[in-house]
Amino acid sequence: MAVCPTRGLSVDFRIRQIQCFLTLSELLNYNKTARALYMTQPTITFQIKSLEESLGVRLFDRDRQSVRLTKEGRAFHHYARTILDTTRAAQACLSNLHSRLNLRVSCGPVGQFILLPSILRALSAKHPDFELEVMEMTTEQMMTGLRDGTVDALLMVAPLPIPQMKYEMICEDTLVAMVSNHSPLAGQRSISVQALRTTPVIASRLRDCRFHQPFLREMLAPYGVTPRIVESPQSCTVQFAYAAAGEGLALAPRAMAASNFPELTARPFQEALPKLQMGLATMGEVDTPALALFRKVVRECAANAFPVTAPSPQRPRPVPSPVVVFPAQLEAS
Repeated sequence: MAVCPTRGLSVDFRIRQIQCFLTLSELLNYNKTARALYMTQPTITFQIKSLEESLGVRLFDRDRQSVRLTKEGRAFHHYARTILDTTRAAQACLSNLHSRLNLRVSCGPVGQFILLPSILRALSAKHPDFELEVMEMTTEQMMTGLRDGTVDALLMVAPLPIPQMKYEMICEDTLVAMVSNHSPLAGQRSISVQALRTTPVIASRLRDCRFHQPFLREMLAPYGVTPRIVESPQSCTVQFAYAAAGEGLALAPRAMAASNFPELTARPFQEALPKLQMGLATMGEVDTPALALFRKVVRECAANAFPVTAPSPQRPRPVPSPVVVFPAQLEAS
């Protein structure tokens, strides 16, 4: 009974041996192979012999006049080429993973509505190799995702109470009321917060965001107004649809006045309400080339979208206007 000479043996060879084999099989000359690979002829001989011992077969027939592939050498040639090509592809993939610019981000409703389109457009035009994965999350999911690393950065309104979270203010804007075209409020040039005594305010459901409703109550309390809340999914589009249907009014940054949502009108408040912040949130001191580039693009887009932008971190910040802060954030700070 014939016994396979390699049965029971472990195949152990190096990529360098494969390179030597493929080059020698093409040139069929040890001296030329040595020069092509910048090696000595004895080294080529050693590499080929070691590979043959590992495989348990003879790959080349050699005499004084010529070098020829054996039957086993010809059969191995295809596999050797596949091994080398696969190895090079793996090396290129790993190299790209190390240098590739990719980021996973989630935007709050305001960020999705105003900044995200211009961010995507800017990245596509100026940084086509940048891989941005946008993940749609509620505020509660954002908090979990940033902590466990599911998402790399958050573009959101005001900082959330997440331990070790770093929040960089990007811009701030004045709040306006988004009212139905069919509401009497749409016929006024400006609206007093006192109108909120009788007009409901649309806010995110508590299961989506535990902070939106408390923030509205906290903001309006100094005016003696306790808002009547109409709950809605945490989506500017859905909340605007509720407002357009006359279910109440929605509060939004002034930049949203240019949104031209059907049957909806933006009206400023007569009172000087606190301004709304938007910023970029990351965990701790984590900073990567992708995050640095994304931060730069976000700031550029925010400068165009919002009338008032935050000052550069390197410059002294002037005395700020009142800023919206969720009550729960004060406990975490």
